[in-house]
Parts: sequence; C-alpha cells; structure tokens
Amino acid sequence: MSATTMPATGAGDAGWELFSTYHDRIYRYVLGMLRDPAESEDLTQETFLRAFRHRDSLRDPGAARGWLYRIATHICLDRLRQRAPHVPLDSDEAAGRVESAASAAPSALEITERKETSACVQRCLDNLSDSYRAVLLLHDAHSLTAGEIADLLGVEVGAVKIRLHRARRKLQQVMEYGCAVSNDHQGTPVCQPKCGSCE
Repeated sequence: MSATTMPATGAGDAGWELFSTYHDRIYRYVLGMLRDPAESEDLTQETFLRAFRHRDSLRDPGAARGWLYRIATHICLDRLRQRAPHVPLDSDEAAGRVESAASAAPSALEITERKETSACVQRCLDNLSDSYRAVLLLHDAHSLTAGEIADLLGVEVGAVKIRLHRARRKLQQVMEYGCAVSNDHQGTPVCQPKCGSCE
C-alpha cells in the first residue's frame, strides 16, 4: 500500500483525508519502532483499518493525530511483545549488543529515512526498551507534547516526563559507551563507533 492507496474499507472523503494527511507520519513512526519496512507498512495499514473500524470513538476530529498515534503505538507494542524478549540495558548481554549495534553498517533506507539523525544514533535507539523508544520518537521525532503522549498512552503527564527523562539518560549511556558523537557541517548529530573493533 502506498501513500496514495486507501485501504479497502469503503471510507468516504473523511477517511481518505485522514489517511492522506497522516499516512507518511504514521509509517515513519512505525518504522522507527519496528525497523522493518515491510512489517511497518503492514502495521501502518492495520492502524488505518482499526481507525476506520473504530471511527465512532473519535469524538473530536482535532484529536485525530493523537488518536492515530495511540492506535499505532498499541499495534507496535503488541507486535514487539511477540518478538524475542528485550535484554535490559544493564545486563552483560546488552553491552555486547550495544557494541555490535555500533558496528553495523547503516542500510540505504536508514540513511534516506533519517536525514536529521545518523544511523548510529538510530541503532542506539534500538537498544532502548520499547516504551522508552516510543516516548522518544513521539516527542522528539513526531513533535507530540507530553500531554498528547500521556493521553495516547493512558498515563499521567508526570509519568511521560519521567519516562522521557529516563529514556534520554539511557540513550546517552548507550551512546557514551559505543559512539563518538559530534555535529556535521549542517549541525546534524552524527556518531562513529568508538572502538576499533566496532568499525
């Protein structure tokens, strides 16, 4: 399904407008969570299909963006739970994963999709827990406010702020361990693996 192909739901003009307005944003968010383009496209389509099926639950059309992100977040977290268990960052195994993540070469898609963020930073994001990665992506990459994220996740604003703070601290720890971070000529954060064996 491309950005110009509406899921076959029979949705009218309002459904098409919602789809055409938010498809690319939702796809980029899902891709950031899952890191698999084909699976991300499938789950993006599932997001819009669920949105259509539950369109009556959207009382305020002005809240459509947060509503779609909420649906996408739940779909992504469900899919991630089905995958292998996540290794906590403070374990010995995680240290090995961080080192190998810093050494992996970025794909062409990663470079294209993440113009403002280097592939190394993205690989470090992959080492965060799903909930931390979701909060960072929603806030920093998709510009949702703490209040919008709180509504989306069904938690208090204070909990979102704490999660965001902890996620940034964990990301910083991962990056300090495996990356040498600097800014390029455009001011974009870039990083290179720190150790010679990581290259």
